[in-house]
Amino acid sequence: MVYRCSNPCFLVSHHQVVEITEGGSVILECSQESIELEDKQLTVHWRHNDIRNVFDIINGEVSIKEQDPAYKNRTEVLLEELKKGNIFLKLTDLQLSDGGTYLCFVPDSEMDYSTQLVVKERSCITYTTAEIRSHGTGARLGKTLYLLIQSSGFILLYLIG
Repeated sequence: MVYRCSNPCFLVSHHQVVEITEGGSVILECSQESIELEDKQLTVHWRHNDIRNVFDIINGEVSIKEQDPAYKNRTEVLLEELKKGNIFLKLTDLQLSDGGTYLCFVPDSEMDYSTQLVVKERSCITYTTAEIRSHGTGARLGKTLYLLIQSSGFILLYLIG
């Protein structure tokens, strides 16, 4: 993404890494300091991996007309924080495809803020039992095998009772 500034321009960049589990929610911050702008003037652009339009505020108004459909009904700016000069975007129902770099750019402050979002697969643990039988005769041995299995297929625990 290319940004142009009039007059001498200094682009201040901040970066953070956030890890979260799929299905959860995350609040992405745009700055470490309060932005001193009137709500009517505020313009903020959120992008994912430099190309996907996540969310825009243009001249103080939320604009989702060019929002990537993948983010429809999953984003919201925290308005109470915005009134205080803090720019936070909430992204809900996280999917593995949401992982990547989120860039927030505030043109009037000549600052960008990036967040590396790492979305981890939800760890699903299943429980199953199996009756133990004799290999040769198929006769029941009166024992049960209990298994705890992670979604990756890794057996966490087995008990014979």
